[in-house]
Amino acid sequence: MNTALVTAFLLAAVSAFFSPGPNNLMLMTSSAKFGLGRTVPHAMGIIFGFPLMVFVVGLGLGELFVAYPQINIVMRYLAAAYFLWMAWTMLGIRIGAASGSERPMRFYEAALFQWVNPKAWAMAVSFVALFVPGGEGRMLALAALTIGCIAVGPFSATTWMVFGQGLIAFLRRTDMENLLGWILAGLMVASVILFLI
Repeated sequence: MNTALVTAFLLAAVSAFFSPGPNNLMLMTSSAKFGLGRTVPHAMGIIFGFPLMVFVVGLGLGELFVAYPQINIVMRYLAAAYFLWMAWTMLGIRIGAASGSERPMRFYEAALFQWVNPKAWAMAVSFVALFVPGGEGRMLALAALTIGCIAVGPFSATTWMVFGQGLIAFLRRTDMENLLGWILAGLMVASVILFLI
């Protein structure tokens, strides 16, 4: 990758990685509910799961979605259903009130979630199309893209986890802790609307 391509990747990656989407909203929610430390495995699953997805898409899986767009439609609705269910469960959330059966997402669960995350698919296919040329040098460009995604991921994950902690602090300071569930549920529903339109 030349300097112009690296700059283009960084600009695209910052806007894509840091914008609200399923991964970021789930990290914020987990951090708000379970704390930063317990959310780290979830974040690591995203940080390594998404670049793996980019690599696999770069090897040719993305062409499957071009040939069979119905797969993408089904995945979008599965993700939407999952997010609406999560929004429903958020309505009763209380800070520091996680029950014994509740837990943050595990590493492998977060990594597997990438495969039904519509934003992750859109990012992976777009990144490969933009930054991985055909022909000679394809594998080197794909490896560089994958490493670039691994490098940017921790910054985005940390930002959203810290944002979750900031949200808690604000709600506690203003005696509005009971609004946490409604705020998080609203963000989840907004995310569903955005990736379905």
